[in-house]
This record gives sequence, structure tokens and C-alpha cells, in this order.
Amino acid sequence: MIGQDIIDLFADLGDAGMLMAIAVIIWIDGTAFPTLPEAWMVFIFGTHATSFWWGAAVVLVASVASLAGNFTLYYLVKTAKLPKRVEKAMKAYTNWLILKDERLLILNRFAPLIPYTGAFIAACNWNLKKCAIYIFTSAIAKFSFYIIVFWLSFETLKDEVAPWVSLAIVAIVITASIIASVIYKKKQSLGREPARSP
Repeated sequence: MIGQDIIDLFADLGDAGMLMAIAVIIWIDGTAFPTLPEAWMVFIFGTHATSFWWGAAVVLVASVASLAGNFTLYYLVKTAKLPKRVEKAMKAYTNWLILKDERLLILNRFAPLIPYTGAFIAACNWNLKKCAIYIFTSAIAKFSFYIIVFWLSFETLKDEVAPWVSLAIVAIVITASIIASVIYKKKQSLGREPARSP
């Protein structure tokens, strides 16, 4: 798996290497394809599971990497320029949702409704300052939640069991967020038809 390959690549650099690994994993997740960064955060946090400052460092680095990944994709899309038909379809999709502007980025962090967020930022011409604030603050909130859960697991369970319990919690949260997004989309489709592109 690519996450393990990246961790192995930076493993010899110690703690700095682990932070670099999670940064690269999350950057790829925001720029190219899903890498399940929450799962790899379990093992990286587990190297110093009792350290508050290590948890804070993981959250901060992960949040910055998330911002970097989304904006890398944004600049790639802006440079390459999407076909007009694709751009119109993306705008029509966001117009179909209750939240149609930058605030959708906050909702998307917890219930994934739009893939390749950076591309949507480019296609919809959203305000970059607002996007940066929403992406970063929602990342801080989400990753902090995960780190607190991981910390509780490592504090109350045996070291051999805690990572797997943490992974199970990650799986439950991800599944719940996907279910929430599916339910949301179904409610939207029942409420109204997607807006047609002019």
C-alpha cells in the first residue's frame, strides 16, 4: 500500500520522517487519489502515543498538508483549464446542494459530498481566502478528534490492541460519513432536480 511505502521511505529520519510521511500521504490524498490518511495517522501517532506535543504536531502537519494538497490541485486545474462542459457540470452539482459556496468545504470534511475539492474550488471560482480558512480549520477539528480518540485508545488498552481499536473507530467514522453523504444526496434528489447548466 502506498501509505506504508511512504512511511518506510521516511522511517530512517525518525520523528521528523514520520511527520514528513503523514504530510506526503495527506498531500497525495488532496491532490491525486484517496490514501486513507486517518488509518496511517494511527500508526504514526502510536510512535509517541502518550505525548501531547506529538499529537499536536501530527494534527498541525496533517492540516497544513491537507491545505497544500487541495491548493496544489486547484492550481493544476486552473493552469490546465477544465473543459467548459465539465466545469458547468461541477457548478450545476454544487448548485444542487443546500450549501453552494465555500461553506460546503466544512460540510465536505465530515460528510464527503464533493471529490477532488481543489478542482471544485477552481471550477466554482470560490474565494481562496475563505477556502483556505475553511479547509484548515475543519482539518484541525477533524484530525484533533481522531488524535483524541487514538490517545484514549492507547491510554486505556494494551499497546498490541490499541492500534486495531483505533483503526476500527476510523473505519466506523468513515463509513458513517459516507452513509451521511449518501442520505444527504438522496434527500436533495427527492427535494428537487439538479439544476441544469445553461
